[in-house]
Amino acid sequence: MKSNNNLRRISLFLAISLLISSRLVFAGGAGNTSLQDLMLRADLVFKGELLEKNEELSVEGIPYTFITYKVDQVIAGNYAEPTITLKYVGGTFANGNRLSATNTPDVIIGEQAILLVQKNSDTGCDLVECEHGRFLLDSGKIIAGNQSAIVVDDKGGVDYISHSAQLMGMHAASLEKSNLPQFVSHLKSLDKSTESLRKQTRVTVQNLDKNTPFKAYNVLTQSLKAPAVPKPGITQQQSFEAKGNSHDQWELEQLRKNGGNPVLSESYSGDKE
Repeated sequence: MKSNNNLRRISLFLAISLLISSRLVFAGGAGNTSLQDLMLRADLVFKGELLEKNEELSVEGIPYTFITYKVDQVIAGNYAEPTITLKYVGGTFANGNRLSATNTPDVIIGEQAILLVQKNSDTGCDLVECEHGRFLLDSGKIIAGNQSAIVVDDKGGVDYISHSAQLMGMHAASLEKSNLPQFVSHLKSLDKSTESLRKQTRVTVQNLDKNTPFKAYNVLTQSLKAPAVPKPGITQQQSFEAKGNSHDQWELEQLRKNGGNPVLSESYSGDKE
């Protein structure tokens, strides 16, 4: 029975991780068009330094990570406070299990980054495409979510140097100098040029209070809803047998034979012509 409970917890963990990952996964390549698309969805773009990183549980018990940045420069949108707190799904459940998604940002206290914030829709992460809405500043280099270094020339042209090329020492001359001012100017230019293309009106981004109760990402909580209660007089097992196909019933019989062990020693032979 203990192994079955562990199996259920692992299955729940994987289901949540896959749900978040499929929702937040970056669909485009690392190119100029993708950066424009990110800017189209951003309600606020700023440069800042990470001051705090905390974990809190939603009212449904879903773990979230809260990140607080000092705001050094507002690049697009409106924001007047000296710090800003954002959140994304991921952290530790009350029972100690961990929840994470494949593209949540791996933030480190003290890092400096340019962040694209999205608040006009809830995707479980306050950054546009989550980690892809975070550009890390590393020794003057601009590092995208896929670890590519972004180089902007004096004419506003953008080039992406892959992580593997960086490790091989390629394009060393381009990476030696800081191009932060050029990158910021490029973002401002994109913001101005895409203003007429923006499908949703920018919302005013509010600072979060991590101590205030909050609800989890709606799609995530819907996936965690308990199954319908069987009608009176019908057990869970009978309800399953009534609705399950022949393969389902065979699996149930194998679980009975194995005392609940999900490792099956026999192969299914039904439904063959």
